[in-house]
Order: sequence, then C-alpha cells, then structure tokens
Amino acid sequence: MVNFLLLLENVIEYDKKTIDRGLTPQEVYELCSCIRETFCISYSIRKDNNLYIYLQNFHNLISFIGKELRFLGPDERSQALLLYKALKIARENQYLTEKRITESTPGIYVTKFLNDLDFIGYMKSKIRGLYYKLIDREKPIKEQLVRPNLVEILEEINNNNLYLLAPHLENPNFSDLIKEMKNIKVLSLSKIKSIENKILYINYSKDRQCEKGSL
Repeated sequence: MVNFLLLLENVIEYDKKTIDRGLTPQEVYELCSCIRETFCISYSIRKDNNLYIYLQNFHNLISFIGKELRFLGPDERSQALLLYKALKIARENQYLTEKRITESTPGIYVTKFLNDLDFIGYMKSKIRGLYYKLIDREKPIKEQLVRPNLVEILEEINNNNLYLLAPHLENPNFSDLIKEMKNIKVLSLSKIKSIENKILYINYSKDRQCEKGSL
C-alpha cells in the first residue's frame, strides 16, 4: 500500500461541458495525472493505493480509496469527471460549521473539517502509526522546516508511510500546516520536476521492492 497526500489551496472551477469540449484546465489536467499515476497500471487499478487531496482554503479533504474505487478509467475524461463530482460537494460544504463526510462516488469521499488541526488529527487516526515523508518540489525544503531529518535515498516503503506533496510549499500556510505534522522525514526528489512523476517514481520503487521480496 502507498498513501499519497496532496496539499492544495483550492482547485479551479470547471464543468462537464469544459471536459467534453477537450478544454480541461492545465491545473485539472495535472491533478488527473496524479490520480492516474497513483492508481492506473496497464489494464488494472492499484487497489492498495490511496490518494488524499486536501484543499486548505476551506478545509476539505477528498479521499480516493483504492480498494473501493469504481468507474475510474485510465482516460483523462473519466478522472476529471470523478474529480468534478467530488469538488462540487467540497464547494457546497465550504461554509459548513461542522464536520461532515460525504461519499461522492464509490471509493471517493469528501470530508469537511473545522480547521487544519482537525484534519491532522483525522489523518493520524485514519492511518495509525503514520510515518510522514515530505517530498519537495524543485528545491530542498530543509530551510523551511525546523531541524528536519533529510533523507537522500528512498527508504523501504510500507503501509504506514504517507507521501506528502506540497507544490506550493512557499505558501506560509502550508509551511505552518506541515510543521504541525510531527515526525516528518524530508525526501529530496528535486530532480523529478512534476508531481505526477514523483508519484510514478514512488510506485515504481514499491514495485521493485515487491519484486525483490518475491525472489
């Protein structure tokens, strides 16, 4: 199992007509690429993987639970429409003053939190024994965190790992949020530029690890 957490401020609004016309916004296209690289492999789905997308502006978490997913295809349109349905619920929930969990489609859930600490507590309870690794984008982030444990080589991947991707870490709100997450190890993948390729690399490493274990 591999768990990925993507931290975003929000996601640009779009609709089904935009997707049908082939005018998918670049930001949405990149998110679809993250979904695809997390789950899609040949003609099947990585049922053991999970992808979490946290929208910090309104404290909404979109959870893609691999073993429960339905209707997810390898094509951009399929991914964009499933994401659209979840984002629609997230926007409807943004002004709620209480926690709420809503199933968007099978295997995709939208959770509304009261604040960031509520979200962090939820993640710690959801993935017990959570072991954080922080994947940076283009530059080492050790200067933005307090005395981090910098890891240069990818260590063994196990079910308790959560790989956190923050494409806009320079945002002070994200830096503060990450500092609230204890026991973070920083894995520098600055040579891998795109987020989806970082996910691809982690999955590839996991596959290699499994192959070696079966020898």
